[in-house]
Amino acid sequence: MRVSNPRLFFPIVTLAVFAFVIALASSNFANAQQRQATVASPEAMPQYDANRSLILPADYRRWILVGSSLGLSYSESGQGSHQMFNTTLMEPGAYRHFVETGTFREGTMLALIGQGIGTNATPARQGQFATDVHMVEMAVKDSKRVPEGWAYYGFGGPMAGGYRTSAAPQPKANCYDCHAKHAARDNVFMQFYGLLNEAMPTKR
Repeated sequence: MRVSNPRLFFPIVTLAVFAFVIALASSNFANAQQRQATVASPEAMPQYDANRSLILPADYRRWILVGSSLGLSYSESGQGSHQMFNTTLMEPGAYRHFVETGTFREGTMLALIGQGIGTNATPARQGQFATDVHMVEMAVKDSKRVPEGWAYYGFGGPMAGGYRTSAAPQPKANCYDCHAKHAARDNVFMQFYGLLNEAMPTKR
């Protein structure tokens, strides 16, 4: 091939090579992003210590919000109960499974965070808001741990002398029996979790 102007040949070739490298890098980056998006993160499962007590997960406050309530109580009269804002969070892997199947898989973990009730804070003129955390509890579906399938754990909080890093399951009569009798779906009080109800695949 004869080039009429040799001084223009090498810049043109250089630009062509540069454009090819940029296109190849962009394609590789896009493919890597797609692969990353299709690979689900590892599902977190309940962990236990040497005494078979549930270890409080370090990242539970980053879980998915599935419900909130104000002043719910098991007492009919409400007397003697300490009203709180209640926030329920669900482990992300278990949440994904529920959204896809409408069921709670083995290893499902739900965290209940109880917070104080605040009022009259500037600039608000009315209404209430959640303040400091008072207690943390968890519900875990793990048939290998308890024959009932679900177990319930209390990790304390600032109002109970501080958080516990691990907890033994509550006696069956304390929590399980009430959940088994009154829960709307598989021992979970779905009737209180509007966001979780909206996430059910049958609702779409």
